[in-house]
Amino acid sequence: MSSFEGTLFLKETVTTITNLITSLPSAETTPTSDTNTTDTTTAPAANENSSSELGTSTGNNLADKSDRQDDTQQLEKLRNNLNQIKESLIQLQMFEESDLAKQLRTHLRKLEAKFGTVRDKNEQTISPKVPLSDLPYINKELMKIKYQIPSIRKLSMTSSKAHSQASSGSNEGSSVQELPKLHKSERFPKSSFYIEIKDIFDGLNKEEAFILSCIAVLTEGAVVKRRLLTYWGIGEDCLKDSESETPEEIVDRILLKFKEMGLIEPAMNKRKQEVRSYKMDPLVRSALNKIFQEKNMFDYDPNGNMVENSARNNKTFLVKDEGKAYDDKSPSQQGDQQSSNLDPEKLFTLFNVNELSPDAKLIRLARKKSKDVNVVDWLSKMKSLKVLYLGRWQKSASYHIEVKSIEFLKGLKSMEELKFLSLQGISRIKELPRSIGMLTNLLVLDLKDCYNLELLPEEISSLTKLRYLDISNCYLLGNMPKELSLLTKLQVLKGFIIGHSKTRNLGSLEDLKKLQNLKKLTIIATRNEFPTPTDLGALKELKALQKLTIAWGVQQKIAQEPEKARKSSKHEKATESSVLKMDELKKLDLQCFPYSTPTWLKPADLPKLEKLYIRGGNFTTLEKGTWKAKALRLKYLSGMKTNWRELKELFPKLAYLERVKCPGITLCPCDENGVWQNPKA
Repeated sequence: MSSFEGTLFLKETVTTITNLITSLPSAETTPTSDTNTTDTTTAPAANENSSSELGTSTGNNLADKSDRQDDTQQLEKLRNNLNQIKESLIQLQMFEESDLAKQLRTHLRKLEAKFGTVRDKNEQTISPKVPLSDLPYINKELMKIKYQIPSIRKLSMTSSKAHSQASSGSNEGSSVQELPKLHKSERFPKSSFYIEIKDIFDGLNKEEAFILSCIAVLTEGAVVKRRLLTYWGIGEDCLKDSESETPEEIVDRILLKFKEMGLIEPAMNKRKQEVRSYKMDPLVRSALNKIFQEKNMFDYDPNGNMVENSARNNKTFLVKDEGKAYDDKSPSQQGDQQSSNLDPEKLFTLFNVNELSPDAKLIRLARKKSKDVNVVDWLSKMKSLKVLYLGRWQKSASYHIEVKSIEFLKGLKSMEELKFLSLQGISRIKELPRSIGMLTNLLVLDLKDCYNLELLPEEISSLTKLRYLDISNCYLLGNMPKELSLLTKLQVLKGFIIGHSKTRNLGSLEDLKKLQNLKKLTIIATRNEFPTPTDLGALKELKALQKLTIAWGVQQKIAQEPEKARKSSKHEKATESSVLKMDELKKLDLQCFPYSTPTWLKPADLPKLEKLYIRGGNFTTLEKGTWKAKALRLKYLSGMKTNWRELKELFPKLAYLERVKCPGITLCPCDENGVWQNPKA
């Protein structure tokens, strides 16, 4: 759309909205009954007649007054929304996307139809009719219009921030510090920004409200991974698989909607192609926290942070005691009232917000009512618990969580309803109790970054409903139990270790053939000859696999003499006639490949490959042919030599290239971040 056309449409839109505002009845003339055909000009008479007929009934008069107030509120809400859209549109200079203009025009025409607006030859509005029963629908349509205009959210937020600064007398630079206390302000709930956020939250469905609340209850400025939201939703039964959408797709759709609304924004590195983490604006979070308090969902302290041991909605949170130090014999005084009412038998969710010593915190909670209560017995009472998140959710691995003892893990044995268990990033957990096999309803087991974990118990085979198992970055795990083959419902398995074949009772890829639901697999290979023909054959049997990551542990001898090692290795001869043939694979990620060329990797055998990532190692050459991948990521490949023309020949559908510290890859039109994107893609 040209600048002139954009300006013309803008004027037309503002005129339409002005006409809609004009057609609204005033509060004094609002009818109290639902009339779809009554003209607004005759409404007063109808009201007078109704009042006269019902004058002898006190009960009817009260109901009539209540209806009148409801209609007045609806009309005021409608008028405010229209005015806000009009003011925001006036500040826009033009619409650059023609699709946006079409969508706005469609919504406006729907509103005109609902209003019963009729135009004469001169485009003047005549005979407006407003069915009051349609006011909720009209308000929803207005919200859709507001979401279609990107600048409205920003203007609203900027206006509200300026207003909060002016009303509090704060200057620039201090307003952010005041935001957490906005929920205490008497003016904040009356602001247009707060009212708008409340309208949005009230209009969300169950899944959307859940995802938004999960982001808001975490610490201010938190970077939240979509994976956490997915697992949490699965654990609380808010997200379920369907024929049309997976839980991951549902979360992505909801997060995209929130981003378009301006509720959250991506927290991503410039090099990242996919958005996997988000953060919430402090002002939005302050509004949501106030809303949650009003709805008795969560408790907050005077600074707007989650209160320790808040047990609203049968959920409790572990919160760090800021500026205080406690030992097991000196329980925290913060949250005592909530703790005294904490009923472990009714708990639905127990989530660690930012506590660095969760075992000590659990001991203190168990002793709130009685010093003689044992933490294992206390946890054993949580028979209704569905989500137990004790580990690290923070994006930074530097956020260190440590336990003194794993004795408390014995309390898991009675949690038969548990669906999501996370011990991510907790140090000093060397093993899991054998009683973990009693968690027969567990769907998600997150053990990522448990650096001290040395063994997975055989009892893990009892978790027959398990769909997500993450044991990545558990560097002391020496082998995989063969019993993993019994987890036939697994969809994601991250951190599967391929060790030396001489080790007894070692699980191998052969044991995973039964996992026909597996969609994502991450392999850690501690032997350089991987993959052998047997390994490749096992991978071919995973018919549903869409994402495969293989990381090799590079040996020093191989790293120093790659060519000599390659020629003398049995790996080269063993795999000469073998290939990685996977019909459904969409993403392949190879890390620290120890040889120069993977002869088992040929483009014709990966017909649906969309993304190819290669990072580190001695990799130098890609197999000739036509690769289907649209995204190519090359990192730390000092020995690879090629140029832009050759890459385009190999990848004719290339839409995204990321090149990082690859000096031999030349003439690529990448930006300062090493990224090239096809503007047409």
